[in-house]
Amino acid sequence: MPTPRPLPSPLRRPVPALLLAALLGLPSALPLSGCDRSIDQQLAAHEAAQTTLGVTPKEFAGRFNQRLRDVLTEMQVDDPEHMAHLYMLDASRLHPGQYEYVLDTQVGPSQTTIIGTLNKSGQLRNVGVMLTNKTPGAREEFLVCAASAARSFVDAGQEKLLPLITRLTTVALDNPGQRMSEVVADQLLSVELVPQGVLFQVQPRQ
Repeated sequence: MPTPRPLPSPLRRPVPALLLAALLGLPSALPLSGCDRSIDQQLAAHEAAQTTLGVTPKEFAGRFNQRLRDVLTEMQVDDPEHMAHLYMLDASRLHPGQYEYVLDTQVGPSQTTIIGTLNKSGQLRNVGVMLTNKTPGAREEFLVCAASAARSFVDAGQEKLLPLITRLTTVALDNPGQRMSEVVADQLLSVELVPQGVLFQVQPRQ
């Protein structure tokens, strides 16, 4: 496991259009220029049609932090109680970024990105975990965060989530351009390759 580094200040960078589109389930081939109006229109359509995960970012942070120790224990990490503190979400930093309805923060020694979209009431529509580098520590951290995020919304059969996410990730890496997904307890879990790396998502089944 890499030596922990201090967490940076809250991110202020704009979320790339392709990543935002991936999180919202929009077509991945959105043009990078001249697309603001198109994105706004599609966001408006999703505002009317898309359900939410039913929690605010702060409520998600509480659930996520509670699940970390169980995930680390399942992964047979030494001293899971201590290690869980490396990945905990700071609820005071979970607020929209430069895009009004986007959540963007980082956790852990490898600075794994956790991102989500919010509705106008401040509830999460989905949660994404991003793997952006290929080191073993980063991959392990990605699985810790992805499994903890999934456990935040799936109560039954939680011991099956880590193997499922690992399998979806492996298949996605072997099939660029395809989104690997499975419905578990009315939540859609998916993994796909996007320009920034590997994106795991939890969102309500439509």
